[in-house]
Amino acid sequence: MPLGCCLAGRYHYGMLACRLASRLEPFSRRRFLPIWLALCWGVIGLFPEVVRAQNPQGLAAAVSLERVLVDVIHRAEPSIVSIARVRPGANSGRFNGLDVDPEGRFEADRPENPDFVPNEFGAGVVIVPPGGSGQRYILTNYHVVHGGPTAKGGGESQIYVRFGDRRGYYAQIVAGDPRSDLAILAIDYTALGLKPTDLKPITLRSETSPLEKGQLVIGLGNPYAIARDGSATASWGMLSNISRRPAPTRVREFGLPQSDLSIHQFGTLLQVDTRMELGTSGGALVNLRGELIGITTSLAALEGYERSAGFAIPIDEFTRRVIETLCHGYEVEYGFLGLTLKTVLPDQLRRRYGVNFKQASAVEVKTIYPNSPAAIAQVRQEDLILELEGHPLLDQFDLMRYVALYGPEATVRLKIWRPSESTELTLAAKLAKWPVMEEDAIIATSRRYPPWRGLIVDYPTGRYKYFGWPPQFRDAVVIGSVGARSPAQSAGLVEGDFIASVNAVPVHTPSEFQEAVRGADGPVTLELVDHRKITVQK
Repeated sequence: MPLGCCLAGRYHYGMLACRLASRLEPFSRRRFLPIWLALCWGVIGLFPEVVRAQNPQGLAAAVSLERVLVDVIHRAEPSIVSIARVRPGANSGRFNGLDVDPEGRFEADRPENPDFVPNEFGAGVVIVPPGGSGQRYILTNYHVVHGGPTAKGGGESQIYVRFGDRRGYYAQIVAGDPRSDLAILAIDYTALGLKPTDLKPITLRSETSPLEKGQLVIGLGNPYAIARDGSATASWGMLSNISRRPAPTRVREFGLPQSDLSIHQFGTLLQVDTRMELGTSGGALVNLRGELIGITTSLAALEGYERSAGFAIPIDEFTRRVIETLCHGYEVEYGFLGLTLKTVLPDQLRRRYGVNFKQASAVEVKTIYPNSPAAIAQVRQEDLILELEGHPLLDQFDLMRYVALYGPEATVRLKIWRPSESTELTLAAKLAKWPVMEEDAIIATSRRYPPWRGLIVDYPTGRYKYFGWPPQFRDAVVIGSVGARSPAQSAGLVEGDFIASVNAVPVHTPSEFQEAVRGADGPVTLELVDHRKITVQK
């Protein structure tokens, strides 16, 4: 028998038996034992046939694949860290009979000790941000590190990272975005006597490297905290799908979800056939080139009850924008059109419009809010949106996902079918900012623009608490905060005021506001949307 057939036959049935047995309850396994042994005998019987095989090509191919996997793991592993989030007093008590150290704590209570078992754990990946200066950061999931300290202090817990060579350090959060579930950590190199080059970054997936079903991938992470010594656990499998959402999403009437905690509810996730157990969150998913193609997450499986599947946040154009933003310490901003949508199914398209579209379904516009980007772009109620920037839109989640990818102030092209005119149009819309609901969940240590005379401004739609109901798209910027005892506070400005112009120059975005006040060396007159005029002294 040729070796290839031998591998395909005996190995297949042996692995089938092992997988089936692993899914059975203990009692069922005992009943299944005779069949399991018989099938496993196929694998045991493989070896004599290997010896007798006349064609060694099958074995050579298997060894070649094995060497590729070993090599990729060897190159990627130094970039993977285990992460422990340690709450004060969380592990108090006696562990493993260890003695008390001179400071009165048990040795096992200290994260520096590899025997320390944290209550909360995950993994991270050392990266250099896209277009960065070479600074090393640690990329992980937001939910792994939320509550940890930042460079500005605070935090209800500590974050401890350990590398594969057993080095361990305390880390701080540079920025974290709950909506993408991504966060960036940094180590204080100067205080530790380290150089950035002491950390080995992983290579991010090339823009030209496709993501396709069936690709072989390797996962490196920290399941059940067993990688707390820093040595990542490896597993391999293939990409099962490249656009999954873990659970159904409910959408409010005006197009905002019940919670803005996850953009992945709109179908961004990679699905992998390897199981992502608790602790694999923040780990690396790499291709056979050793490139990082995704950040693994166990949270999606827990939320969606898909325990037999693994998920990962892909390294794509959207994620690169998020990573670069977080490495600067900024809040991540998302695009917003200002309309409500309805998915139109194939039979409805043919029955209602009598047109055979190239795509199976489309998105129908239900409501457009006055002065929104969609309204300004001349989108109308009952229009069918077929594409956004060349991406086919098969349901409302497709549109929300792609709009988020581009962010506020980006101009996107919409391919429209207008039933009232039986014509196809291309419209351009300049996006607004998605209204943040859970502002306190955002971790940002830097601002894109410095405060001006005590004022921090945002897009008019930037915060849900100011956006209100019904939605109002104002030609203005909103005041997000006013510094205590600042010139702005002295002038009577308060949080939530909308500024329509600066010295009679209209402003609609934070960048326009900064441009208008730049170089102002004396009193500046701000006109609010309620037509009040307020002069702010220097």
